[in-house]
Amino acid sequence: MDEASNGKLSPFENELSDEQEATVTAGLQQGEVEVGSWEIIWGTEGDYPEETWTFTIPYLVEGAVGVTINATLDIRIGGSFYSGNSGLNGVEPFLNAEGNMEINVQVSSGTINDGDKLEVSLFVNSLLFSNPTQDAGLTFKWGSEDSIGKVTVAMPLVDIKIKEASVTSGLVYFPIILDSGFGGEMWSLSSGNFNLQGTPLTLSPIATPLESGVEVTFVWEMPEGTDSGTYSTEFILSPQSGLEISASKNHNIDVDDENGGGGSYYPSSEPLRDSGSEISVEIDIEFQGDIIEKKIEISFDSAMSQWMRWGMDNIGNTSLDSNSWWKNLNSYSDSVATSHRNNGKVDDDELLALTSHITGSSSDMRSFMQNGLSLDIESIIGINPVDLGPTEYQIDMGGTRSFAAEKITIKIETSYSVVDNERQLVIENFIRNPSNNYWDEVNINLEIKTSMLAGLGPVSAENIDFEHRRWIFLESINIKQNDIDVDENFRIEFLPSGNMAFSPLISAMLCVFALCIAIGMGLFLTRNRSSAPALISVSSLGGLSLVIYVLGMPMQIVLAIVASSVLLVFPISLVSPKLGKDRSGINKLPRIECPSCGTSNAVESKVRPLRIECAGCEVMLRIEE
Repeated sequence: MDEASNGKLSPFENELSDEQEATVTAGLQQGEVEVGSWEIIWGTEGDYPEETWTFTIPYLVEGAVGVTINATLDIRIGGSFYSGNSGLNGVEPFLNAEGNMEINVQVSSGTINDGDKLEVSLFVNSLLFSNPTQDAGLTFKWGSEDSIGKVTVAMPLVDIKIKEASVTSGLVYFPIILDSGFGGEMWSLSSGNFNLQGTPLTLSPIATPLESGVEVTFVWEMPEGTDSGTYSTEFILSPQSGLEISASKNHNIDVDDENGGGGSYYPSSEPLRDSGSEISVEIDIEFQGDIIEKKIEISFDSAMSQWMRWGMDNIGNTSLDSNSWWKNLNSYSDSVATSHRNNGKVDDDELLALTSHITGSSSDMRSFMQNGLSLDIESIIGINPVDLGPTEYQIDMGGTRSFAAEKITIKIETSYSVVDNERQLVIENFIRNPSNNYWDEVNINLEIKTSMLAGLGPVSAENIDFEHRRWIFLESINIKQNDIDVDENFRIEFLPSGNMAFSPLISAMLCVFALCIAIGMGLFLTRNRSSAPALISVSSLGGLSLVIYVLGMPMQIVLAIVASSVLLVFPISLVSPKLGKDRSGINKLPRIECPSCGTSNAVESKVRPLRIECAGCEVMLRIEE
């Protein structure tokens, strides 16, 4: 069950998303309160048996020990109406803490037609709380995997028909028709597998729409040495946990007959894209300070690859559906040879037609990415495509140009200018509409490198892990994440300042220069004192600045730590202990005692008269003889 405001029922567990709730409080007066009403337009005709339908909904009692409830469930099936009460044999149930409330409704046998509405409504008639507080209430929850509200029914859902297999070029195709009023969703929102001789087939199936449902074709690549004979197959479809619908068939397969069982396979209608495909995005970025150069590779396989291969092979096809994106390429029909159309593979002129289309106009490229692939290209590139510099597109069909589920890679090389002190988007969530089920897995592999005279500046990221490193000759950011959820909102950006002092090379030189000054000042200020405290402080702060420099912390912090090492030399030198009597290391030199402080000072010269500075009070002493 979906949120009550939408009133949606669904046979597919994959449609569960956000949790919904409704609360009935202790202030309920006489009369009924509607908790929710959910409905679905049924698309599969058939008979349903006489049976007890069970309605289940999670609940939570708040502000009370428990509650006695009187609730009613109404069910409408087309023109038929049924109702049930929460009580069993006239005894109203007592709900405590949390759990699931169930209501059983006896439904008579009948027939449901295509377009009939199935509606379920829950009403609360009365509540009696035990030891309630002022905020006592009963909350019903549904709509998520943790809180599943459901009604268990026996209704015609789908008819499965396994067609005869066909053999071509070492491949065996097993078409299966799912006749259902739920169209392509019966396949895209369910989980299913096809077993050949008890072993699941691993190649991506091909899904094409039908007027009354969807056709799913599984492909078996015959191993070398496969013998002709009878092969058993089984198809299992699972719209939700605990529900498996299966069909089986034995096929006579002649491996030597390329037309065995019905000839070669090629879908007559545009394949569906909503079977879920894996998309991988690899981006190499070179940041030169005022220009960003990018090399982008967008790779995908499975249903999206099949859709793109079929579409290019049908450029100029006048029988395309009115909402097919490929009708945008009808203007290129004259550039495609007639013999190349609908021949089961992508030819050079067809590939050139699509490449020219997306290269010729940024709006055409955006249309292909958004409406064709359901990708937000601006989130991948980082800016509006209109602002791009010279851009080159290339489409790599992978290992084959035939109609298949093999990987396709779209390569983009481009560049654009950078404005100082303006945030630069690296990448953000680029799945345009996760609910259409075009994509089920996202992988990202991204690397940014700078020159020695260009710094990235502060980097900010949301919901994505990255590694930021700074070396003397470059600065880099690396992102490598797999299995990202398609509806995950992530973003990473940086703020270039344009200040060369923050570049990897110049900043490293400034740090080394400042640390050398700090060491020199420390040695100078501690001529007559211990220099160890000053040198240890400078070394510690220098080591800290090196660590945060390499870890890519903002250069303002790095330079601030280095500057602090210079400033701290002064107070540390002043409080450093004075040197002992054996500073010279020569004990036999004549010594003179200071009349002011009594410090014994070594006389290292025989020149007379001689002036020396007292090591204790720094008073000048004059020696006459």
